[in-house]
Amino acid sequence: MNPRQTEFPIYSLPPVAQGAAWELINNIGVAPEMAGATILSCMAASVQGSFDAEPAPGMRVPLSSMTMIVAQSGLGKTPTTNRLTSGFKKFEDEMREKYEGEWTQYQSETDAHTAERKAILAVLKEQTKAGKDTAGVRQQLSQHDSSAPSMPKLVKVTAENLTLAGIEDRLSSNWPNILVAQDEAASFLDNRFEELLSRANSTWSGSPIAVDTSRRKIFVKEPRITWLLQVQPKAFERFMKNLGTRLTDEGSLARMQFTFVEPSQHQPGPLASQQWGATEEFNQLCYEHLCASVSETGKPIAKKVLKLDAQAHALLDQERQRINMLKCPGGSLFEQHELCAKAPDNIIRNAAILHAFSNGMGEISGQTMMNALDIFTWFANEQIRVLTPAPKPPQEWCDANLLLRWFANFVRTHNQLCIQKNHLLKQGPRATRSSARLNAALLLLWQHGILQEHVPEGSKATFILLQPNAFQPYQIAQLLNQNLAFPT
Repeated sequence: MNPRQTEFPIYSLPPVAQGAAWELINNIGVAPEMAGATILSCMAASVQGSFDAEPAPGMRVPLSSMTMIVAQSGLGKTPTTNRLTSGFKKFEDEMREKYEGEWTQYQSETDAHTAERKAILAVLKEQTKAGKDTAGVRQQLSQHDSSAPSMPKLVKVTAENLTLAGIEDRLSSNWPNILVAQDEAASFLDNRFEELLSRANSTWSGSPIAVDTSRRKIFVKEPRITWLLQVQPKAFERFMKNLGTRLTDEGSLARMQFTFVEPSQHQPGPLASQQWGATEEFNQLCYEHLCASVSETGKPIAKKVLKLDAQAHALLDQERQRINMLKCPGGSLFEQHELCAKAPDNIIRNAAILHAFSNGMGEISGQTMMNALDIFTWFANEQIRVLTPAPKPPQEWCDANLLLRWFANFVRTHNQLCIQKNHLLKQGPRATRSSARLNAALLLLWQHGILQEHVPEGSKATFILLQPNAFQPYQIAQLLNQNLAFPT
């Protein structure tokens, strides 16, 4: 894995989100990338039920997101999530209170409806016995059945510890827009994500969910799922070992906003002086967006469509051209085919999330698109940094390390700093017993001042003279313990 990149571009978030991010960084001591990634997920989950983006006629892009945060225990995953989802909890508490009142009313109406139906059935039975015409009573019964009271739905946005069937049932019977937040997602990824993978890919694109079996019949026209999965490094390594190839082949990783959180250099502030005003304002805005996604009848509202202005379109086209250049041989995105293919979609939905959360009025501006480009670039670089295998070191580096260890052991056992070169070709490391590879490795060691070649006067033999200051006892111990001079 390559070294940590520059800090997450918090300046690209809306002002209220920036304030919340800095409060989390200064009060809890979390890393900026954890604060930024979690805030973006909460923003997406709060507006995904009210808005879609339309970058071109007939092309609809949902505002859902998929985020994976890899972080060690103790770096603030749980307190960060709890701080940023209190607006969701407030919304769900109000919806539950409303649901309980509607449920009481529904039971009363159902009891009355059932009593009226029994009365109609009694009349139908009497008229049937008497041989009278029952057409009018049957029509009355049909009309009565069609006016049965509707069962109220509990609006619940957050989902935890759900299987694929549980998520589908939640989307169908409760609410079509949910946030799947897992701050310790190890068991979820190990046991359930493989079956969720295809569904997660399709819902990311806004495709309907249709299940038609003998036991279950489900149809969700516009499902919206925002995934916020946080996992520890060892569990992530196990997950990638099991599903890494499939994640890459099916494009799931390219859809994710991914970050590997390094231990933060920010320290928690004293409890007595902590201020959470911006975070409370952020949660209030999440709450208001969630409330706006519910119509007066308690059903999901018709989604508003966000479009790009001329400057935003121009910036997006420039970024597409830049990506096409970078994915050519020699470019930084070479062989990152899936990441490049999903890039425009990721950029558009991030721009739409930023715009919708801020005000949702008018078209997406060029400035908002620039902010979305900064965020996308950071996540793309982070994914490449963590998930792309490091290039193999040059062959002469590997051979030089082999020779260094061999020399260290030779000095330790023979107490000599002079070796005949032909001896290396016969008795040296097996990989360097060819003149070409041996000479390349020796040249590299000579360039670093570790040895010299010497031909005594009147002799045809070449000798290798090792520098004493490179083979002190402590240096020999380091070399023999794999602390090599050239990175591998």
